[in-house]
Amino acid sequence: MSKSARFIDYFLSHRKVTNELTAKIDRKDYTYKPTPSSMEAQKLVKHIFESTYMFASLANHQEPVPLFNEEDEANLTEQASTYTEKTIEMIQQLSDEDFQQKIDVSKIFGKELSVSELLHTAVDHEIHHKGNLFVYVREMGHTDLPLYVNTN
Repeated sequence: MSKSARFIDYFLSHRKVTNELTAKIDRKDYTYKPTPSSMEAQKLVKHIFESTYMFASLANHQEPVPLFNEEDEANLTEQASTYTEKTIEMIQQLSDEDFQQKIDVSKIFGKELSVSELLHTAVDHEIHHKGNLFVYVREMGHTDLPLYVNTN
């Protein structure tokens, strides 16, 4: 199995849960935030998807291009599907050798990272915010929640 295929399996073990949590957010709750200083639910979800896609784009030496704009009326579930598909496409383009290549992300992280390190950082970031998302959907009244990782 290629490194990209193994990484996609790992990525999806978390993204499937993020997408499942996202599907629980009704449009009426898009502006919900648990504290005054928290991000609104819609903004948090978009941040998760856009960040991971951005890191995958950088791993491919491509300038990240937003897939949706602020005025876009696509619901979060549609955006989850699109960003997941496009992120997977970016990762699939990587060869085993690409995973060792260094990417200059010094403006973000203060140093160069290998593609492998960058992609793992992207998933770590998503895991962090997925934890936030669990709190949001639980406070929205949902009690039937997934495990933190999907092994299917």
